[in-house]
Amino acid sequence: MAITLLAVVFASGCRPTPPPPPADIADLAIPLEYFSKPEIQPLTPEPSAKLDRRLVPECSGLVASRKFPGIFWTHSDSDAPATLVPIRADGTVVKPSGAGADYIGVKIAGVKNIDWEAVTIDGRGRIIIADIGNNNSDRKDLRLLVFPEPDPSRDTVATPQIIPVRYRDQTDFSKKNRKIYDSESIFTWRGSVYVFTKRWSDFWTVLYRLQMDADNRTGVFVPVSAFDVQGLVTDAEVSPDGRQLAVLTYHNVWLFTLPTAANNKNGGSPSPISGTAHYYPVQFPLDKWQVEGISFIDNKHVLIGSEQGVLFILDLSEIPEAKRKRGNGSF
Repeated sequence: MAITLLAVVFASGCRPTPPPPPADIADLAIPLEYFSKPEIQPLTPEPSAKLDRRLVPECSGLVASRKFPGIFWTHSDSDAPATLVPIRADGTVVKPSGAGADYIGVKIAGVKNIDWEAVTIDGRGRIIIADIGNNNSDRKDLRLLVFPEPDPSRDTVATPQIIPVRYRDQTDFSKKNRKIYDSESIFTWRGSVYVFTKRWSDFWTVLYRLQMDADNRTGVFVPVSAFDVQGLVTDAEVSPDGRQLAVLTYHNVWLFTLPTAANNKNGGSPSPISGTAHYYPVQFPLDKWQVEGISFIDNKHVLIGSEQGVLFILDLSEIPEAKRKRGNGSF
């Protein structure tokens, strides 16, 4: 959904002085002062390729294949066909042999694309489509679609397991809570599924971990931590070597060094954003600014897709460290 005011803000890179954390997430908040961000000019990446918008009207998710080198899976968002499209980094579509001009991607059987906002692949090689777009925070039918990764050279249909999910801290679905429980990102790390919220009411984000029930049939998103991401989070993904987490907003990229068990001083599972942080403001072209998908090409480069059907390649070596000022934080 294009919003003119947001487009102006994101294109300019300007934003007001960060306010204190909202009351509903104050106990989860990592202070912005914890980071000493570099004062640098925004990076202005050039488009590297275009998508076939007949197949992907509005690119909303992007993930690199775990089984097929050079292949990325992408999809469109709300009310588009329930299909997953295999592409290469140059935007070309990968089709099964013998597929004709009517090929539209891998059909996800038995479901509708209510508001698909992100896609990832877990450690078991399963694709997870996040049908969790929730602009008004009033959906009670949030769900994940889980199925083995298809073979793009052969498969045309995949049948998913449907996992209903909800936010543990959401009990009110009225207008009072609008724009708080939307999420357009998903990633997996250490066997767990995570999402960052896209809070339309402010520039904070909450990181949630999925807690499954005993039968692995339903799940609850449990809040882990929150920080002022200085934008609206649209995607996140872990690098192929499992060492980095990239977080995308419309006008910046955060890169976190994922913690290891050895540096977790508090015991239990550390937060994925408790490691060293790197930050870079990014200024995408005004007519292509709605970047909603990010995936690693390799450990040093990411592929970014916009709703306008444009792909960008970003060199992560250009992203400087946002040095931690003191201590190891409260997260």
